[in-house]
Amino acid sequence: MVKYNTFLILPIFKNNKFSQNDIFNQKNFISRSSETRSLVQALDASIVFEKIINISIPKSSLLINNTVANEIKRNFDLSLVDLVIFDCSLSPIQQRNLERILQKKIIDRTQLIIEIFGLRAKTKEGKLQVELANLSFEKTRLVRSWTHLERQRGGLSKVGGPGESQIELDKRMISSKIKQMKKSLVKVELTRNVQRKLRKNVSSLIFSLVGYTNSGKSTIFNNLTSSNILVKDMVFATLDTKMGSIKMSDNKKVIISDTVGFISALPTELIDSFKSSLEELFSSDYLLLVHDLSNANIENQAKLVFDTLISIGFTEEELEKKIINVFNKCDLNSDLSNLKIKFKKNSVKSSALTSEGIQDLKNYIEILADKKFTKVLFHVPIESSGIYSWLYKNSHVYNESYCDIDFVGNKVKAKISHDKLNSFRSNFPEIELYTI
Repeated sequence: MVKYNTFLILPIFKNNKFSQNDIFNQKNFISRSSETRSLVQALDASIVFEKIINISIPKSSLLINNTVANEIKRNFDLSLVDLVIFDCSLSPIQQRNLERILQKKIIDRTQLIIEIFGLRAKTKEGKLQVELANLSFEKTRLVRSWTHLERQRGGLSKVGGPGESQIELDKRMISSKIKQMKKSLVKVELTRNVQRKLRKNVSSLIFSLVGYTNSGKSTIFNNLTSSNILVKDMVFATLDTKMGSIKMSDNKKVIISDTVGFISALPTELIDSFKSSLEELFSSDYLLLVHDLSNANIENQAKLVFDTLISIGFTEEELEKKIINVFNKCDLNSDLSNLKIKFKKNSVKSSALTSEGIQDLKNYIEILADKKFTKVLFHVPIESSGIYSWLYKNSHVYNESYCDIDFVGNKVKAKISHDKLNSFRSNFPEIELYTI
């Protein structure tokens, strides 16, 4: 069911020397406009009218000039639409003035994406993050409330004075709410950190699925983990981070996480608010970077994901060690020869829809897991119950046999990560062990 009828305005900024923050060239326009239409659909809205506007010099007060604004009002029946969407970022003054002229609710690209995130967030953390992003955004938009923000409130001082303006009071109230949201998120983040440490303590490798939105990450997640999370041909179909596991040979377990998809011009308010979720990527051993081979704009999408990972704190050296490119939808296109994508040598082709290449991806994951672990034979005295407990908690024990020829105790064969092995040597220096 359609919730809104919209008028989509697609600006093309012609001159890069101006400071408008959404300048993009003609080459990427088709991809960007297609992406924006998908965003509108994700909002359960339909596009009644659409107009491309060429902008040479963005007007600080209106973005477009008055002539163009009046042409829109004259040539389109705005009574048929509920809101007008500008595919760029609007300043508070531009948004207010456009609403005054067009007499319609105006939202920009940032608000559009925040609205979609609000619809998709299901967990407590996701809802808090979206609310924080929305408050951070609205704090800069108080000018849109027009005249009531100019009224004065009387001061409490005996001397009197102009008092506190309504806009100052509103800003203070929003700042207070933002502070409360951040405190709530800190509590959630502490819980997430405990869960993260527990996953690391069981010596499981973590592979995080990352990539452009709608590239097929969730379908790959379902294939790898035999899960059934929502899969839909829609941007931001899933928002909250999902976790699943794959059982490998020798009782080894690999954890797979599915993260939110990236998109061009992802609002900084959302990046800041979702940092606690994105931090999951830092605890991952590898990043499975999913690409849509059927998308003609695959190289630009890959660059955007790479740049976003750099912007949240990764170095290029770290990414070179962590990234495994997963070229998805190979049933629609399987040619990689001319693609210019970073670290392409570490790659697997797959089709999540037909399951083609999924077993190859699992095999690749197992090879990488094997490289992270060492096979070790531990000689554990029979009275050392604490050591048995430590090994079962921090390694993958795949064989245990009692032997009293050399000593009274057990020979325990286990796969253990290099970090855990160093920790074992520090904690139990008296125990004999041999790499196999």
